[in-house]
Amino acid sequence: AKSGSVAAAEAEARRLARGAELAAAGEPVPADGPVARLVLRLPTGDRLQRSFKADVALSEVYDWVHHCRPRPEPVEFELWTNFPAKGLTDRSASLQDLGLYPSAALILKAVDKR
Repeated sequence: AKSGSVAAAEAEARRLARGAELAAAGEPVPADGPVARLVLRLPTGDRLQRSFKADVALSEVYDWVHHCRPRPEPVEFELWTNFPAKGLTDRSASLQDLGLYPSAALILKAVDKR
């Protein structure tokens, strides 16, 4: 069996490779249909931003956040809107249905597993 550190390093390599794929995929433009522009603040204070088609599921944003953030911490997280403060947990809902179109500022919060 592999040591925990080797498995963790391999998981991180996969995460970064998927992040590179997502980054290379390019972003939609308004000619493709309604576009939601999201700005995400990480716990470190860093920001990520990206545009998504307004009709994509929130799960695509979670996928992007996990793979494209600089470090995979916190492991368990939720995305929140800043105002009103609300956790975005229905990952099957579209960005438009969640009120994230045409633009939104989101916050990444660690999930407390206690």
